[in-house]
Amino acid sequence: MKSFVRFSVILAADLFREIIMWVMQTYLTNAWKLSVTHAAGIINVWNGVACFLYIPLAFFADSIIGNFYTLLFSCIIDTIGLVFLTMSTPLFNMGQCNKYEPECIGPTQKTLFYISLALIALGMGRRVSLRPFFQEQEEKQQEEVTNSDTKIAFFSCSLGQQLGCLVVVVATIIGGSVLQFIKSWSIKFGLTALFSLVALLVFLSGLFWHPYIRKGPQGSPLTTIIRVFVAAIYKMSKRIPEDHNNAKNLYMSDDSVQLTGSLRFLDKAAIILPIPEEEQQKKHKWHLCSVREVEDAKTCLEMAPLWIPFILCGLVFSLGNTYFIEQADNMSQKLGRLKVSVIIFRIIFKLFSSGAGFVSGRIYSIVKGWLPVKYKKKFPFFGIAFALITSILCCNTAALVENRRLKLIRSIPELLEDDPPKNIKIPMTMFLLVPQYIFLGVFSGISTTCFTELFNSRYPPCMYKYLEYLLIGIPGIGTAGDYS
Repeated sequence: MKSFVRFSVILAADLFREIIMWVMQTYLTNAWKLSVTHAAGIINVWNGVACFLYIPLAFFADSIIGNFYTLLFSCIIDTIGLVFLTMSTPLFNMGQCNKYEPECIGPTQKTLFYISLALIALGMGRRVSLRPFFQEQEEKQQEEVTNSDTKIAFFSCSLGQQLGCLVVVVATIIGGSVLQFIKSWSIKFGLTALFSLVALLVFLSGLFWHPYIRKGPQGSPLTTIIRVFVAAIYKMSKRIPEDHNNAKNLYMSDDSVQLTGSLRFLDKAAIILPIPEEEQQKKHKWHLCSVREVEDAKTCLEMAPLWIPFILCGLVFSLGNTYFIEQADNMSQKLGRLKVSVIIFRIIFKLFSSGAGFVSGRIYSIVKGWLPVKYKKKFPFFGIAFALITSILCCNTAALVENRRLKLIRSIPELLEDDPPKNIKIPMTMFLLVPQYIFLGVFSGISTTCFTELFNSRYPPCMYKYLEYLLIGIPGIGTAGDYS
């Protein structure tokens, strides 16, 4: 129960922080008075770097310090970053100026802001260790429930899971509804920092009352790929035996694993040197790899070109929390008499992304059951093609809405002035942006599902854990490249 509640509190803090960072575009354009393209460039670079950091942080957790210390480090860094973000607002300016105007944001505030972005990007990496760490705790608690064989223990565990789910739901509702009534960015950032601090304290409580199980690093398959390269370079001058599948010539060669003809340079990593095999493996593991390890490394490298279209997907993803948000912020946000926050578009995007991902996954599971074997591996490519068509529809829809918005701007003289009135909204409802967010969500859900199916069928099993982070980090390269 305790571990699940702590997991839920940290997850809720993540959701709260995600909402704040999602509307950061409007902070830069409204308070800093940056141009749309300049603000979008900053957000895209930050978002791309933050997503790509999942990969090295996952390697760091698996190979060096383990999930517990990675999670602890990330929670502390994330809290410090959000505190710095709060302190970067004009309210904490040491001078007389505390308005949300460019002249009130001095060099100190800007320095704190950029430092906070870097720290928050590192703090977001706790997602790579959050779920694995608490799965370890839950497994231990389930063992205790089984051993105790009491209804009270089982009820306690179930109650903890229910409370944890309730915390996540409540936090999401608060983040989506309360923030729209808060005009001060200092308070918005401050509440996010406070929530992150509470999550950190809840996590630290496990160190004193219910000590965590701390497993050390379990090893990373990325280390194996690096070892193959190091061993191949170390034996660069050696010749690959003509009978390269002979067990006498290569390390741990057997009938079930055969060297392929591609990337033959890496085959040198499996050449056995004229020293005792046991000593070679123990003392020189970076100089010798098995045939299976060599083939796994080859498979990962051969799949690299297929990541290129997913990098391009990041360019489309970047529109959702930059340009589209800027459009909504300058349009009418009223639904009847009720003012609706732009955060509703985040909810729409997530709903359609999850729905499209679920539906496409079910279709794939059904269709691949009666397709011939030679077409099963090609089926994800059709899904990716459909997703790309959806992305084109998303961009075309956004262009049509933007053309209409620009026509309305030209028809209002006040908006064409050099210094237009503050808080003036274009007489055009922001709900015209719903179709493009629907297309964006469908594109995200289908593309992620199809890429996952594609790589699960081609990557070696040892890399399955990292596919989740690759599916986040690789599009981040495309997002960071959209510095327009």
